[in-house]
Amino acid sequence: MKYDIPHFVIKNNLQKSKQTNVYFGDAVTPEVLKDVCKRITDLDNFSYEYVNNDYTDDFLPPTYNKGRMALLYYKNDVMYISFSEKDINGRNSSVQSVPTAFNMFFSNTYDNKRLYYYFLSVEGNPETDYHILIYRLMKTIGFHFLNDEVLQHKIVPFSSIEDIMFNRKINSGKNKSNNSTYITKSTVRNYDIYGKTYGANKYETSLICYALSMLAKKEQRITLYEVLEQDLKELPEASLNVIKNMGVIRVIPTDLQLEKKAFEENNSLRSPRYIYNLLNRLGKKHCAMCGCEIPEIIQGAHIWPVALIKRQGHISFEEKLQHATSGDNGLWLCENHHKLFDQNIISITHSGNIMFSEALSSDNEAFLSNITTYRRLPEQIMTEQFVHYLDLRNKAI
Repeated sequence: MKYDIPHFVIKNNLQKSKQTNVYFGDAVTPEVLKDVCKRITDLDNFSYEYVNNDYTDDFLPPTYNKGRMALLYYKNDVMYISFSEKDINGRNSSVQSVPTAFNMFFSNTYDNKRLYYYFLSVEGNPETDYHILIYRLMKTIGFHFLNDEVLQHKIVPFSSIEDIMFNRKINSGKNKSNNSTYITKSTVRNYDIYGKTYGANKYETSLICYALSMLAKKEQRITLYEVLEQDLKELPEASLNVIKNMGVIRVIPTDLQLEKKAFEENNSLRSPRYIYNLLNRLGKKHCAMCGCEIPEIIQGAHIWPVALIKRQGHISFEEKLQHATSGDNGLWLCENHHKLFDQNIISITHSGNIMFSEALSSDNEAFLSNITTYRRLPEQIMTEQFVHYLDLRNKAI
């Protein structure tokens, strides 16, 4: 299709339009479309149509059946435009259409296409730290903000994977509820993403994967571990297809069945679920005994060892797996301190004090004193469940 004047096509149904009788056209009025058209084409004259769910054309597939996005056709150009909500309450509520818009945009082979985002006259706060993070991810993957003058912050794209990791760490530290997706390094050139892929979390995980795919250098390798739960599915098929077609990120789903298999076959467990739970409880990788923050050599160390858990005859297999993957049953330790802890050369008392084996020579004790900067665990680590696991370990040794 080719239009000599700008023409909007918009699916009018919102997610709950049948229940609420509120439609996309109630917020994206002709006055809003006029402003959008002027900002993109510098023209005031345009046409528009609100279409039903079953409408489809070369750029708007039938699988996209709800509002919050418009297509603008003008001459040889096609513009994908996502809109914010008017009332921004949830942290993801205003960007739910963004991954969908990007999926359609990326998957379409047409050359003359662009991505836009438009802020409606909003109530609530569109500039939380989390929103700014999301806007920067959007900018990184190619979104143009049509009216970002409504924001006090200037939206700039991320410059590297490390830039995203640094800002993600700051954002997560300010608000624990923001922790649904984590990025860390396993080797110098390998990056791991641990992401929940259901509910609102899928929007964040998708955007992070798109941005990392665009920023990755040729020698960098990235793996996404999808943390699935029960009957909850992977990322939406469209998002998975885009990630795979971008050709940078390897996707590994990890559900309870895979965790059970790994638990049955090994006396140690480095499962994605366990790592995710440690990241969720303890934050970024850092050794609890020396403060080392080199992620490539930081490991998740079990307090109550997997081998001991598996010997417990009075609890079910599912309970054993739950203990083995619990974020309370672990610490971040560097490779040195992890090995020393596993061999019980270093131990931790009920009150969190770090002790050395009495069998050590004075020289070895002096060496350990030198490399063990912290001799007591922080109070925030000493949860009731953590202490319980600690007591179980100490009783066994």
